[in-house]
Amino acid sequence: MELLDLYDKTLKRTGKTIERGQHVPFGYMIPIVAVLVYNDQGQYLIQKVAASKGNYYASTAGHVQSGETDFTKAMLREMEEEIGLKVSKEELKLVKIRRYEYKFTFLYLLRSNVRIEDLRLQAEEVESIQWMSINEIEELCRQGLFNRTHYELICDCEKNNHFME
Repeated sequence: MELLDLYDKTLKRTGKTIERGQHVPFGYMIPIVAVLVYNDQGQYLIQKVAASKGNYYASTAGHVQSGETDFTKAMLREMEEEIGLKVSKEELKLVKIRRYEYKFTFLYLLRSNVRIEDLRLQAEEVESIQWMSINEIEELCRQGLFNRTHYELICDCEKNNHFME
């Protein structure tokens, strides 16, 4: 059983928790972490989520577990668990905190030229990973196969030139 801390709308912990998968009560929020890994060729490291978890394409993301107060460390944990990518805290760059109805998404960027064959996938979470261009991602969106929120985050980062820094 995975517990998640509940936060208020100002991102303060409330001392309350819920089990992952439970409905977030009205007025409370949960933090989510996501990372856009991109390489020198302008491609994104995209994973196909396991069929049991939704069978769609997205960037690496996950829930901040109860007791995790350093969201960057939560992102590092998710990357290592899901795709076997281990990097330092200094390599991640927080570029955006986006607020949704019941969650905050902390969006990180990571520039990396990691080789796919050097990664190991958590089979229950990830079916496959590959480097994709923005055009390939847009095509998956048109087909309804790419996580719409993750696509919007990529577009926002491209529009604001976050990948050029």
